[in-house]
Amino acid sequence: MLRFGVYCKAKLLGIKSDVFGETTKQTQLILINHPSYLDIMFLNFVKHPTTLLAAINFKNWPLVGWLGKALNVIWVKRHDRNAGKQVLLDASQRFKKGLCLMTSPEGRTSGTHDIYPVKPALFMLAQSANVPITFMCLKYKNNAVPYFHSLKEGFVPHFLKHFWNVLGQWRIPVEVHFSEPKFFADAREGVQAFYEFNKKHLQDVLHFEVPVKEEFIGEALTRLDSTLLSFRAETKEELLA
Repeated sequence: MLRFGVYCKAKLLGIKSDVFGETTKQTQLILINHPSYLDIMFLNFVKHPTTLLAAINFKNWPLVGWLGKALNVIWVKRHDRNAGKQVLLDASQRFKKGLCLMTSPEGRTSGTHDIYPVKPALFMLAQSANVPITFMCLKYKNNAVPYFHSLKEGFVPHFLKHFWNVLGQWRIPVEVHFSEPKFFADAREGVQAFYEFNKKHLQDVLHFEVPVKEEFIGEALTRLDSTLLSFRAETKEELLA
């Protein structure tokens, strides 16, 4: 029912998907790139019951929070040193229940199709839970869709303005690419495979190397357009933070 509901919402938003590959009906970790909040709309393409990782800031939001609670989402408290350990415990429990977990190792929406450096924790989680990893690459053809957020002051009105702009788009064409589920014996191998898979399918829309080098992260976040930021960065250090 939830997958059907997400499918209907995607149709109402004008999302037109071309899907390449497919997921299998088994418990797995699905790792996506994360250019937009619309990424959740492609949950219906996963054939197995699936939950998500999401920032706890959205837990009490109308619609988004309700959907999250219905999906048994793992709520992440960002900037909390103990949050990572709890996420791994919660994720392991979801796997034991036979659920898939869909999340982005980049950690937040990127605002572009550029891929930021990822950490190996999620790949290690898949190893310890003995579940395969499937990569899911989303490529939007409408430039109004990608969005970067910081969750800092001013985020809500900035996001609502962006969302209103998205609602005004007549069509949102997107390519969705799935890899074959795979077990990785080494987390570093998994990280590199994630980079290569996204680079392969996004090469014509990338602005920087994969992953974006640290010295270019500030520039990549804004793509030289400060209106993509929901906050005002006075210095390069503040922007990187």
